[in-house]
Amino acid sequence: LEKGKRIYFISDIHLGAPAMENNREREKWFAGWLDFIRDDVSELYLMGDIFDFWFEYKKVVPRGFTRILGRLADLSDKGIPIHYFTGNHDLWIFDYLPEETGIILHRKEFITIINGRKFFLAHGDGLDYKDKGYLLIKRIFTNKTIQWIFARLHPNFAFFLAHRWSKSSR
Repeated sequence: LEKGKRIYFISDIHLGAPAMENNREREKWFAGWLDFIRDDVSELYLMGDIFDFWFEYKKVVPRGFTRILGRLADLSDKGIPIHYFTGNHDLWIFDYLPEETGIILHRKEFITIINGRKFFLAHGDGLDYKDKGYLLIKRIFTNKTIQWIFARLHPNFAFFLAHRWSKSSR
């Protein structure tokens, strides 16, 4: 690690969460935090659930979050590696975020060495093999056929369903 540089980790911001009133304030806070770390970050780890729901259609991406997407793209353009671990709320990231912002997408746990120490990194959902209910839901949500069917829903209706599910699970 270069002198004066730091590695940052953050998770569970849940931008766009329907159950939370302060989405714009959280987005501005997160954008400000990304600005704050800009000069000393050597690597950034986004540990999942940065968005409360994310689904990428071929021609449509979720509305909002332009402050965050721009900041991430700027950091990536500076050569900062940004690792994004999908969580249980943003597991439907496909190619848009990696292509547009330069993030390195991780769908599974990742082991790395930082400053001579071994790190096991993951969002954490699905790691408990005893949680059969969640593992079943995750299998359904990561099924390519289910994703294809969901992509056929109009985005307004799809996001309504997703936000309703999110709100009811809190």
